[in-house]
Amino acid sequence: MFDLLITNGTLVTAEMTVQADLGVINGKVAAVLTPGTPCETQERLDAAGCYVLPGAIDAHVHLHMRTANGYTADDWRTGTTAAALGGVTAVVDFVETTPGESLQDALGRRLEETREAVIDFGLHMTIQPDEDPHPQTGFMRRVSDARLAQISAASEAGCVTFKLYMAYPGLQVRDGDLLRAMCAIREVNGLACIHAENGELIEVLRQAAGRAGESLHDTILHARTRPTMNEYEACTRAVTCAALSGSRILIFHIGCAAAAQVVAGARQRGLPNVFGETCPQYLALTEDALKGSTGCRWICAPPLRPQADQDAMWRLLTSHVLDIISTDHCPFTLAQKDEGSDDFRLVPGGVPGIETRLGLMHELGVRRGRLSLNDWVRLCCTRPAELTGLVSKGRIAPGYDADLVVFDPALHKSLEASELHSAIDWSAYEGMTCTGWPRDVVSRGELIVRQQRFVGHTGRGHFVRRAIELQ
Repeated sequence: MFDLLITNGTLVTAEMTVQADLGVINGKVAAVLTPGTPCETQERLDAAGCYVLPGAIDAHVHLHMRTANGYTADDWRTGTTAAALGGVTAVVDFVETTPGESLQDALGRRLEETREAVIDFGLHMTIQPDEDPHPQTGFMRRVSDARLAQISAASEAGCVTFKLYMAYPGLQVRDGDLLRAMCAIREVNGLACIHAENGELIEVLRQAAGRAGESLHDTILHARTRPTMNEYEACTRAVTCAALSGSRILIFHIGCAAAAQVVAGARQRGLPNVFGETCPQYLALTEDALKGSTGCRWICAPPLRPQADQDAMWRLLTSHVLDIISTDHCPFTLAQKDEGSDDFRLVPGGVPGIETRLGLMHELGVRRGRLSLNDWVRLCCTRPAELTGLVSKGRIAPGYDADLVVFDPALHKSLEASELHSAIDWSAYEGMTCTGWPRDVVSRGELIVRQQRFVGHTGRGHFVRRAIELQ
């Protein structure tokens, strides 16, 4: 007797595409069955004409994140509800510390903010500088030995991935601290997640912006002050620290071919511990979006790049140079974005996308012949779970969580803001339409989206204590 039986669907995993029925018991996949196998079940879901996928994993989101412009617009209820409607059954967000706060205390505080999550989630632990600058040298703040000693306790609490910034005042770590942190992360079998831009060079370029007669209102300057060479150079330093420390690293939100080639080069040199992530904005948009009166909406870091970089990113996905597609969902309302409309340097950085990734990557990848169905699932579902330690998710096999998506390849979905469910009043992909969209979503055996309507309940999401099993 199954709790749920999904019948007549086409099972799509990272490795195969096959007709199969799926039986679920106690929130787990219990059996993969030959179609038509006689079974008793409490609930039956007919997936005829649809793909049945493992639930998508978004390994990089920012919900209810404090910034200089206030909090990001999505809280844990609105953000995870939008995610579920887009076929996402787990996200990985972030913990950031306040001055003098331990990693464990910061985790506890962050968990208090997640009580309304409707899907499961993990948390990356951010390692921030916590020492004052040296009084004689004036070097930027360091990461203390005491902070690095807390990494072990954070790992035991289930945070096995650690965010390190190479940019942004107050968050940026020095190269020596980057190496020290990676050594500590290696000791707990963790993963270092890197924001790879050269922050000091960016600040010089941003300070100089406008001096040559340019208007600070011109948001294309955002791309000009964060050039591709800057991203490439930071990736090179991050890979050097990975080689010296032996730590696994995942370079976040790679937006240009030059940076992605650093990952490719590392593997060619025998460094299997270097991984790469890109995001839908780099695959769907170009820096042309930064031009004109609405350009501030698409300010993010790294910035959108020229068409040639976008074309290269698609090729690097199919060749396995890039491992995962995450959204870096960082939603701000139009009013928040417009606060910096007179000076691009004051615009809060980030674009939304937590609901649109799976359908958009099917449209731009699978339907346009850039990705196979199996590549699509590998990049959006399976590999994100593997890299971030969500060991019971990302696959369809007995014993795994019954996190499943019935994806109807014939459904039409407009990506206008009025058709989406994030708590913002615009869409990064306005004017685009997808053919193919999640119809039903199952989380731990519970149907939470039925016929594109959310039917789950607030607070049902679990914090997942993760463990990385990569060799």
